[in-house]
Amino acid sequence: MSNFLEERLGKIRAAGNYRSLTGDVQGIDFWSNDYLGLVEARTQVQGKVVGRGGRDSDLTRLPTGDSVPENLVEKGLFMPSGATGSRSISGDSAAWHSIEAMIADYHGHESALVFNSGYTANLGLLSAILTRTDTIIYDEFAHASCRDGIRLGQAKALRFRHNDLEDLRTQIDKARPDGQTFVLTEGRFSMDGDLAPLAAISTICQQANAHLIVDEAHSVGIEGKNGAGLVAELGLEDKVFATIVTYGKAFGSHGAAVLGSLALRHYLINTCRPFIYTTGPAPAQWAGIQQAYQTMASVHASRLSLLRQRIQQFSEGMKAVGLGDRLDETSGPIQILHLPGNDAVMLAEAACREQGLLVKGIRSPTVPAGQERLRICLHSFNTEAEVDQLVNALIP
Repeated sequence: MSNFLEERLGKIRAAGNYRSLTGDVQGIDFWSNDYLGLVEARTQVQGKVVGRGGRDSDLTRLPTGDSVPENLVEKGLFMPSGATGSRSISGDSAAWHSIEAMIADYHGHESALVFNSGYTANLGLLSAILTRTDTIIYDEFAHASCRDGIRLGQAKALRFRHNDLEDLRTQIDKARPDGQTFVLTEGRFSMDGDLAPLAAISTICQQANAHLIVDEAHSVGIEGKNGAGLVAELGLEDKVFATIVTYGKAFGSHGAAVLGSLALRHYLINTCRPFIYTTGPAPAQWAGIQQAYQTMASVHASRLSLLRQRIQQFSEGMKAVGLGDRLDETSGPIQILHLPGNDAVMLAEAACREQGLLVKGIRSPTVPAGQERLRICLHSFNTEAEVDQLVNALIP
């Protein structure tokens, strides 16, 4: 019998798109989403802090508020290793409701509903709210989890050119008249690092009576007071139908929350299959989320200041060595160096790896053919010497 899986894998290899898991990798971290170093500082092994990529540092880098929240320990809620069931059966607790209320208040929304991951949150939200008579118009660079949720929702789906307000207006005019219209964008885009013109998009949605959904996976923790996000920074909380915040990036934890009205929370509890039919987050995950907010509120300003220094240093350094024209100018930690062609970008990744620098080559079809790039993530914990080493390693 033909081994059809090996045949399919062979095609993936031939296209240069084969992926494998690397296990532990040693090097200087320029690829993780731990932008503010909250994971870097908290991951303790034998009295040391081991960063993403295995670099050691001393415990003086620990931020305040890093112990397990005392209220969870006192109630005995941190000890169980599992949730025991879905939240609609045995996996719920009044303590989890309190954490969700805290999350909603932190970001300026009426309610919050926690999901096990950002992918599940996007998948669940979009598949639940979209119906066959609705229309959703999404930025062409929206995350894969959003696209999968749109497919499950079965609404009429239209995409608009990245951050193109005129094209957004054009697509809104094509929406079905017999259903709801939704517009989906990200706060900061994961593969390009740029911000959405969110205030302008919100105005367009208000004029068209469309519901705005914002995925803040890469903007929450960076933008806004205490990292509350771009929606909060712009004061758009009351103008956004739903905001998705995730904890696996700048917050240094795991999970996600959908923010919005109380009606949205109740609707998702009753209709969202990825929420209803899965085991709820474990007590340790709830504790990690609560702890992440405590730490973020404590260290956000100081860590963000360090991060911005490294971003400025990298940008100026790339211009000084003549690579400024290959670099997208963005204000955030995700820096994009364009190197068209899958072979070229993977060779550049390998060259950096040989020098102990962990960056990630992004190949097509993850990005369109011809737009392959190195995705470089800068962090508050990267040193000046490390950034200089990276810039020099990128010189052809």
